[in-house]
Amino acid sequence: MEKRTSLSTMELLKHLNIKDDECIKLEGELLRDYQKVLLSIAEDIISICEEENIYYQLSGGSALGAVRHKGFIPWDDDFDINILGIQQDKFAEVFAQKYPGKYTVQTYRTDNYGLQMAKVRLNGSVARSHLDPIDDECGISIDIFVLENVFDNPIARKLHGYLCMASGLFLSCRNYYKNRKQLKRITEGDPNAYKAIRIKVGIGWLFSFMSVRRMAVLTHAIYSMCKNNNSEYISIPGGRKHYFGEMYKRSGMQETIKKTFEEHEWNVAKDYDSYFKVLYGPDYMTPPPEDKREEHIYLEFKLPGDLKK
Repeated sequence: MEKRTSLSTMELLKHLNIKDDECIKLEGELLRDYQKVLLSIAEDIISICEEENIYYQLSGGSALGAVRHKGFIPWDDDFDINILGIQQDKFAEVFAQKYPGKYTVQTYRTDNYGLQMAKVRLNGSVARSHLDPIDDECGISIDIFVLENVFDNPIARKLHGYLCMASGLFLSCRNYYKNRKQLKRITEGDPNAYKAIRIKVGIGWLFSFMSVRRMAVLTHAIYSMCKNNNSEYISIPGGRKHYFGEMYKRSGMQETIKKTFEEHEWNVAKDYDSYFKVLYGPDYMTPPPEDKREEHIYLEFKLPGDLKK
């Protein structure tokens, strides 16, 4: 139990013990079918990026899968992409125009969404985790993280970083307040998670006078404050390790090379070694033991076509 108290709120939520009859685990044939859907969505996203000269690179476990497995990590149940912050709005606009009705694109501008990473969701499917409100759009999705410029001046960089950390925290708390009823229900059996949720919901209440969208737009404005597109460093302030934890040399991170992913040749960061060491440690080429592998638990899951049955 002492180990769990050191986890972040998000990690506590990921490790909740949910009743077996309430959850759906993606494994075996169902996982493989799901990966095929994710691959199809990724193909559409990347084709648009390449047609419209929009920068992209595989991110997180998807990039690691390309390097280590030449495709999906066998047990992986998500797909991540990085784009440049200055091109996020352009991507959302052209992608929605190219695929009207097929996908829902959610960004910081989307009402009641409230995340800095964008999502491309496949309409006619469902992938609702225990972290998703019951009334939200929850189609099978790919996450799109944003690379932002970092100030070259060290004082400005540090101030910007603190602002990013604070605004990201407050936006997260505002979302927890929005989702408080469901979060309370799923954490009641876990004292550590329940306590962490109550604290974040309380902070979120202080900002409840602002809409989720307004807070997300404000946070985006803070994340994108640096306008120097040639700065020495870039960061993924909305990533798992936030602004300071995910700050990289532009020359190694923004420059890309091609790697094979399920018979496609897609972009990954040129200095993927440094990137993976930040996210996964120096031994990233060795697959983790089964009990350390990341997985998502779903309360509702339907592949395309299942909703028509």
